[in-house]
Amino acid sequence: MPNKTDKTFMVKYDSRSDVLYISTRSAPSTRGVEDRYGIVWRYEGGELIGATIIDFHDRWHDDQSMLALQLAKHFDIPAKEAEIVLEHATEEKGKPRN
Repeated sequence: MPNKTDKTFMVKYDSRSDVLYISTRSAPSTRGVEDRYGIVWRYEGGELIGATIIDFHDRWHDDQSMLALQLAKHFDIPAKEAEIVLEHATEEKGKPRN
């Protein structure tokens, strides 16, 4: 999904594991850093390329605005755009898995 910051986010939700994957590109990361919120920020060559959000529904269902703020801060995008990324994740949750 294109946005004003020219970043494209790929969003995938694994309902079995309750894990949300957000990536800016499909390259494997070389380093992951877990923050105090349990979000693993994935880096390649010092550049943030994704986030892995464990217990997405269980942990963030009632606090998606805080999660949007964390995404906005780390990906350097407006909070409203981070909310849109999460809306896509919520839509993804309702789709059947292949």
